[in-house]
Amino acid sequence: MTRNRTIVHTQSLGQVGLRAAAGSPKGLDAWIFRAATEHPFEPAGVEPSCASHDPELFWPATEADAEQARTVCRACPLVETCLAVARLRLEWGVWGGQLLAKGRPTTELPGNVRPSSHDTARIA
Repeated sequence: MTRNRTIVHTQSLGQVGLRAAAGSPKGLDAWIFRAATEHPFEPAGVEPSCASHDPELFWPATEADAEQARTVCRACPLVETCLAVARLRLEWGVWGGQLLAKGRPTTELPGNVRPSSHDTARIA
């Protein structure tokens, strides 16, 4: 009996988006993971509002977090473009002021949320 081989191609961290933040001090503290906040487009002279916020905010665990992320998006000059790109890329989280799941608007929060004590008791 033979097995099929699976070849996995990995990317270096530099290709994923690990780089020093602009204007930050030198050293390890200067490195932040920016893949979550980097847009797949970079219009000249325009910075998305989310660039100055914690990326985790845009994958909300609570409805309050989702509303805060939507508020950040409302003030963004790239809100329509961001939403259009997120729909094409089938993104999850808050993009362009909308909570998306696989690029479609949803009311359900992402699935990485800790279950409530009621749900935990039901599972056990």
